[in-house]
Amino acid sequence: MKGKTIDEISLHRHLLVVFGGLKGLEASLESDEKLTANDPSLVFDHYVNTCPGQGSGTIRTEEAILVSMSALRPVIAKATHWESMSSFTE
Repeated sequence: MKGKTIDEISLHRHLLVVFGGLKGLEASLESDEKLTANDPSLVFDHYVNTCPGQGSGTIRTEEAILVSMSALRPVIAKATHWESMSSFTE
């Protein structure tokens, strides 16, 4: 499995989510002539696989966005204290 699982990360107040192409982030990094690293874990603080065991080689971007943001929601909530702010939306 490439990358960590959601359970292995903790976030701070800022988050940038990057999705790779059909060949993954590795291929994207390899094609960038300005980068010397081609391992995503060397470029990003957290390299996370939000769809471990998906059973297929690729996943459509629109599916990856929904799955990833849903999986990240509890981590984001914990980092930004959304639970304590839920009373404002009720």
